[in-house]
Amino acid sequence: KRIGGAWLIRQVDGDKFVCMDNILLDKPCLIYSFGVADDWTFEDFMDYRGCEIHAHDPTVDFPARRGKNIHFYKKGLSAAKDETTDTLANILADNGHNNSAIEYLKIDIEEYELTGLPDWLATGALQHVNQLALELHLTKLHEPINFVWLLDILQQLYKLNFRV
Repeated sequence: KRIGGAWLIRQVDGDKFVCMDNILLDKPCLIYSFGVADDWTFEDFMDYRGCEIHAHDPTVDFPARRGKNIHFYKKGLSAAKDETTDTLANILADNGHNNSAIEYLKIDIEEYELTGLPDWLATGALQHVNQLALELHLTKLHEPINFVWLLDILQQLYKLNFRV
């Protein structure tokens, strides 16, 4: 199912494709969302479905709670911890979700995914993730051209049973 987003001239931006097989009304599900900006359409819909959502974005200010089940954190996702970001493994541990099934992990963090992906794979932070929505910002891979690195990452994701 296509969820969220907004029309921008000729296309929709921010929409996510979700397999809804395990996301049933009134059935518990856990979702992590990194990179909210000002578009809550995905998170609000999943809140309506009854999911527990942990939304993160260091670039915006929002209350800590939204809707019934949305928790907002002014903390970003990265490959290392600093004053505004933390690793996926640390964030999951802080929330007690190291071994919890994460039905959907949404990541749109404006090029930080390129440095974060190796860490998330190496630490096993993606091990309990069922679905991964990752918006890739590939500008840095063009200078110099370095797509072999991305192929290795995609192969590692494939080994974890993620499919495009």
